[in-house]
Amino acid sequence: METKNRPVRKRTAKPKLRLHELPAMVVLLGGVALFVVLGLLAPDREFSQGENRKLAQRAEFSLSALAEGKFFDDLGSYLADQFPGRDMWIGLNLKMNRFFGQKETGGVYLCRDGYLIQAPGEPDEANLDRNIRAINRFGARHGGLRITMSIIPNAATIHADRLPANAPVRDQRADLADLQSRITGAVFADVTGELEKYSGEYLFYKTDHHWTSLGAGRAFTAMAPTLGISAPPLDSYTVYPVSDSFEGTLSSRTGSHAASDRVDIYVPKTEVSYSVNYVDSQKRVASLYNRAALEQKDHYTVFFGGNHGRVDITTTAETGRCLLLLKDSYANCFVQFLYPHYDRILMVDPRYYYGDLENLLSSQSVTDVLYLYNLDTFLSDSSLADVLGVE
Repeated sequence: METKNRPVRKRTAKPKLRLHELPAMVVLLGGVALFVVLGLLAPDREFSQGENRKLAQRAEFSLSALAEGKFFDDLGSYLADQFPGRDMWIGLNLKMNRFFGQKETGGVYLCRDGYLIQAPGEPDEANLDRNIRAINRFGARHGGLRITMSIIPNAATIHADRLPANAPVRDQRADLADLQSRITGAVFADVTGELEKYSGEYLFYKTDHHWTSLGAGRAFTAMAPTLGISAPPLDSYTVYPVSDSFEGTLSSRTGSHAASDRVDIYVPKTEVSYSVNYVDSQKRVASLYNRAALEQKDHYTVFFGGNHGRVDITTTAETGRCLLLLKDSYANCFVQFLYPHYDRILMVDPRYYYGDLENLLSSQSVTDVLYLYNLDTFLSDSSLADVLGVE
């Protein structure tokens, strides 16, 4: 019987550490250790100017947090946010990605013309189903109200021609079509086609995830008939550029400072005057705009100073209409087009609102409701159903 010779496995010699390499290794390990120790000894930062957000603070230990797994989640967030030299590493990561020809970093596409475009997010199906049920039941309970919904796709859909070649992008048109087919408690105003019609214009910021005032204005023109409004042409507004140095959230997330944005405000030709009441802080002002924000990093917060639980706008329009606006931050620059057409606008951001919505509806004699969200926010929202009070 013929036997096959088994191949002889060659042993590879283990690399030996040469004595002359020891000093370099000691210096390297010592430098890393020193870097970490200095980072641990440094006081925790509360806010990142580069990322324009609050940073996670030291995790508090408790048996309940440990049992639920929350402690380790918080600890991971804390270590990531307080890592020594975090801003430097974010910038270095961007440079490395560009060096190796990568066109995406941290969920943001690095596009032509200096555009940074956020990749569309995946839906949270449980929260989405819950919110749709709540919207439909709310609509059934309030059949006497004019209820409109408009969900806005992001720049990856409207400015798709600026994306890197073969970029894997979620189909937001399909998401919007699916959402529209499931909504029975509101009239759906899809403005995607109107935004695509003007996609060559400056509809979204290059460095931020929000739309521009022009983008909001184009959407308002398309949405107006559904709202029962006669919209004036956009070229009838007086446009004031208030900043040309805005570097937004996407610039902060990627560490890219290759471009900056212009922020405009649109003032309609109208004799309607208004006042603004920040209900939570009990502050009354005579302007939609917070010019102090232009001295800070996030110039988009020139619109209302950012997000608030409830903001009431009272006008002299005398239309007999009161609008409840359930919204995210996309609505902040949209209101400059809305206010001349309502006696009152009650802006409610469900992420920060803890009042009784049913009481608000009755006490303020609401006639109209508008849901206005960016699609990414709406698909992941976990607060709207709670505020609507309908399970």
